[in-house]
Amino acid sequence: MVFRRIGAPEAAAVALLLVTGVAIDGRARAAAVALSPRAELGKALFRDPVLSASGRMSCASCHDPANHYAPSNDFAVQRGGLDGHLSGVRAVPTLTYKDEVPDFDIALENPDGSQSAPGGGHDWDGRKPDIAAQSLVPLLQSFEMANKDAAELVDRVRGIPRYRDRFTAVFGADIFGRTDRAFGAIGLALQAYQHEDASFHAYTSQYDYYTRGLATLTPAQARGMALFNDPERANCAACHTAGVGPGAGGSMSSGQFTDFFFRALGVPRNDTIDYRPYGGYDMGLCGPLRTDLTPARAAGNAQFCGLFITPTLRNVASRHVFFHNGRFTRLRDAVAFYFTRDITPRRWYAKAPRYNDLPPALRTNVDHADMPFTNQKPGARPVANDRDIDDIVAFLGTLTDGYDVKRQRYDTSTPGDGARDR
Repeated sequence: MVFRRIGAPEAAAVALLLVTGVAIDGRARAAAVALSPRAELGKALFRDPVLSASGRMSCASCHDPANHYAPSNDFAVQRGGLDGHLSGVRAVPTLTYKDEVPDFDIALENPDGSQSAPGGGHDWDGRKPDIAAQSLVPLLQSFEMANKDAAELVDRVRGIPRYRDRFTAVFGADIFGRTDRAFGAIGLALQAYQHEDASFHAYTSQYDYYTRGLATLTPAQARGMALFNDPERANCAACHTAGVGPGAGGSMSSGQFTDFFFRALGVPRNDTIDYRPYGGYDMGLCGPLRTDLTPARAAGNAQFCGLFITPTLRNVASRHVFFHNGRFTRLRDAVAFYFTRDITPRRWYAKAPRYNDLPPALRTNVDHADMPFTNQKPGARPVANDRDIDDIVAFLGTLTDGYDVKRQRYDTSTPGDGARDR
């Protein structure tokens, strides 16, 4: 998949957006306001293990509010199920900054004029159209909340007086008359909570305050931001754009640090994940969890194998694992991988072949056209050295919400890898 590279004049424009993206967007968040009854219901459900068949797991178990709605542990994939020991197949993403995600489109248009391509949708493979639909998926997954079916969960919720009363107050007296409507209402409540509660899209990072002229960057952070934006070197902004990109409902977004498009990066296989129930591989857009774009349906769908959505980099420094399979446990390693993937392949793939998380016939899908992958070959000189990588990590640390603008610092007790403090 080839995306248009931008030239010097356009790079200057993107650099301006990197400095002023949030100010241009005009979405500086005001003080928290009261949630609607639907969102308050969603907030209660989000934290309640009653949604799980085991009675021990809530949405917050994996999407920890104390860690920007991402896991606080370092498991590559989270554990759930009836006994709490079944492992999932993909790393759990943060739930922050999901309100701007566009609808999935096999040929999503990008406002920057680059080539249309698969983009949008929720989950790593974009298979769910909105937060409500995505929120329902874990409830029935055998390795997550493990409810047998929607009826089992609805019956349990209906049997709890405090929830029965709140559901009828919010959705109407007949909400439990049909299982599908009541089950869907759970998703709608969880969606309302995530849309309305500012903690899911706070825009309170050091970077955000910097764009408003209220904070400064260290020299390392400033150098990292310049490299992040440089189309001839790191080129991070080509995918993790802080400028204008596609948005929800056909609108445009800005300041999201993702363009919402799908790419195959050749991330090394994570041998701690058991892929046997899924045919031996996780191939993103073309399966196994998404089923409408498999090669079995149409041979041309093979071009989509190995493609996963570009995640937001907001709050990335607080994460403990990186990429769809949680293969890396240090942010610095994840950044270094981009610059040396094909230069020192044995570092990343050991004795295995390159791109070993895809079947051999599909490894041609891996991106070689975009910087920093362009012209990488064994023994070549990386376009970024060790200090450059440290600087980029330092800049990524400025994207974490919760910056104390009065004291001009982060609380160092906040979970993460320490990147913010460099």
